[in-house]
Amino acid sequence: MNIVKLRQEISQIIQDEVKTENVMEAVLKYKKEEEEERKEKIVNGIRAAQDKGIVFGRPRKKIPAQFEVVYEMYVSHRLSSRSAAKMLNVAQSTFLKWCSEHVN
Repeated sequence: MNIVKLRQEISQIIQDEVKTENVMEAVLKYKKEEEEERKEKIVNGIRAAQDKGIVFGRPRKKIPAQFEVVYEMYVSHRLSSRSAAKMLNVAQSTFLKWCSEHVN
């Protein structure tokens, strides 16, 4: 909605600046309330979906079976995190995340 164009159209119809401003205020207030209601519906829908167990976002990568062996080599300083990640065909950040989860 182009507010300037809307204001011009209303002004042409009403031909009274004070009444035009009153109508514009009412229109903008209605639009704002409508937007807030829409946002609230979205938030409620997301919460309802999460309560049903729906998970948003990208699925987690599964830790490969050879992770333990590569992890032991990494911990014993025989491999760098970059080399270990390459061996597992994952990003270095993913490998380091798995390492921190493995420790905890």
